[in-house]
Amino acid sequence: PDCPTYPRDTEIYLRNNPQVDIMVRGEGEQTAAELFKALAPTITSSGGPDLSVLRDVPGLAFQLDGEIVRTDDRERITDVGATPSPFLSGIFDVFAETGDITLAIIETNRGCPYGCTFCDWGSSTNSRIRKFDIERVYAEFEWCARNRVERVFLADANFGIFDRDVDIARYDVDLRREHGFPHRFVTNYAKNTVKHLKQIVSILAEGEVLSEGLLSLQSMDTDTLAAIRRSNIKLEKYEALATEFRDSAMPLFVDLMIGLPGQTVASFRTDLQQC
Repeated sequence: PDCPTYPRDTEIYLRNNPQVDIMVRGEGEQTAAELFKALAPTITSSGGPDLSVLRDVPGLAFQLDGEIVRTDDRERITDVGATPSPFLSGIFDVFAETGDITLAIIETNRGCPYGCTFCDWGSSTNSRIRKFDIERVYAEFEWCARNRVERVFLADANFGIFDRDVDIARYDVDLRREHGFPHRFVTNYAKNTVKHLKQIVSILAEGEVLSEGLLSLQSMDTDTLAAIRRSNIKLEKYEALATEFRDSAMPLFVDLMIGLPGQTVASFRTDLQQC
């Protein structure tokens, strides 16, 4: 999702960054696999790879002899569970053998229902949230605990948006009691609902799994929020979430952005004061 999506942006990016050989747009699992499969036969002891073989691989952009090649868009993944887990398939076992894994990233769901203009998370994942099978999620957490991973980061856009997220937090605490790991649980918490968050935060705090509250405010100015299409996320939800983290004696962090449309020096000063 960090790669430019639109054709003109793609061209500008590749022209300005000649060190970048290939860009994978959007969800990368299937695209990356096909990319390497196509390139591998072109690599020989005398040279390669030959990027011309990538013209038929959807979801790519690259430079070829001065030409910017942008292949067709790839359809988004409907069944996210169809992509194999690097934890459960054994790919990461070689890293586990070192005993030095300090951070693992796990995804329990993919997608974001919001369309904030400064962010490509919602648009790149089609807004609809797709869940990974809960047994797979549990197994990945268990792999981390057994391999003494200190910190688990959930790459979810809105953890706590589903009922089952409470069960995931509880399972994480159970693993901590059994294996002594993980020590920390970090994620992006649900922005527009605190329905499950009070319970999640309490479970983590009582289970001695250190978490941290991240309030992705960006701005609290009404004109700016309207300009970036974020006015549907209610500020009072952030205040309620902040209270839960303070009551559980957990660290609290805030994201603010500078230079948003409609923002002024005065409004940013007000944002800082409110924080």
